[in-house]
Amino acid sequence: MRDLNGNIAPGKPNSSPNPNPATPSVTADAQRRVYEVLRLLVPADMQGVGKRRIGGDGDGGYVLADLLTPDQPILSLGVGPDVSFDLELARQGHKIVMFDHTVDELPATHANFVWHKLGIAAQTAENGVLRSLDDLIALLPQTGADPVLKIDVEGAEWESLAAASPQSLRRFAQITIELHTMLALAEPDFGALAHHMLSKLAADFVPVHVHGNNFGIAGLVGGFACPETLEVNYVRRDLITAIASSTWYPTAFDRPNFDERPDHLLWHFPFAPGSAQALLA
Repeated sequence: MRDLNGNIAPGKPNSSPNPNPATPSVTADAQRRVYEVLRLLVPADMQGVGKRRIGGDGDGGYVLADLLTPDQPILSLGVGPDVSFDLELARQGHKIVMFDHTVDELPATHANFVWHKLGIAAQTAENGVLRSLDDLIALLPQTGADPVLKIDVEGAEWESLAAASPQSLRRFAQITIELHTMLALAEPDFGALAHHMLSKLAADFVPVHVHGNNFGIAGLVGGFACPETLEVNYVRRDLITAIASSTWYPTAFDRPNFDERPDHLLWHFPFAPGSAQALLA
C-alpha cells in the first residue's frame, strides 16, 4: 500500500490469487508459451541501411529496407481495396504478381500488374484456387533478382508460411507480413503454430521493422502487451549486418492504419530497445 504522498505504507498484502479481477489470470505455462513466440519478434537495426515507406499513408502502406532494385519482382498476396503499395513499386519498374481469390477485379491497374484469382494455403487444393507458396512462386517472372514477398491474407499467413519449404522462403530478399490474431498466442494449438512459423522465418530472416495495425485492438496475452495485428518487415540475413535495436516504434516512417485513432505504441518487450538483452536462456 502507498500513502497519499506515494510512500510505501504498512498494510496487509493482497492475498487474492488475482489481485486485479479485471485482468484474467495467467498460468505460468501460458506465459512461457507466449514469451517463446514474442522473443522471435525482437527487431534489429541494420548497419548502414535505411528504410522507406511504400504505399499510402493509411492501411496498405508498408515500411521496407531500402534495398530494392527495379528488377526484383514482387509477389503480392492479398489485394483488398488498396493497391497503393503495388502501384508505387510498379511505377518504379517492378513486376507485381498479385494473388487474391476474394476479389473480382483490381481497384487499379498498371502495365506491370499481373493478377491471378488465386489464394494461398498450406497445401494446394484440388481445384487449384488455393495454392501453396511453393506453387505460387512458380508463377513469378524469372528476372535473376531475388523477389520480395508482401503477404496480408487475414490469418492464412500462419499455416501457409509454416508449410512453405525453407528453400522457397530463402528465395525472397524481403518479406513484409501482417500477422493476425496475436492476442490468441496463449492458446496451445495456435501458440505452437505461431512458434513454428516464426522459428522457420528466424532461421534465415531478421525482423527489422514492426508496426501495430490500429484497426485492431492492443491488449494483454500471457501477461504481455501486444497488438492484435502486427506488421513486420523481414530481411534475409545474408543481405544485412543486423545490430541491436535502438529504435522506438512507431517511427517517422509509420502512419496509423486508421487515422481516427492514435497509433499503437510498442514501447515494451519485445519491440522496445533493450529487448534483445532481456531474452531468457
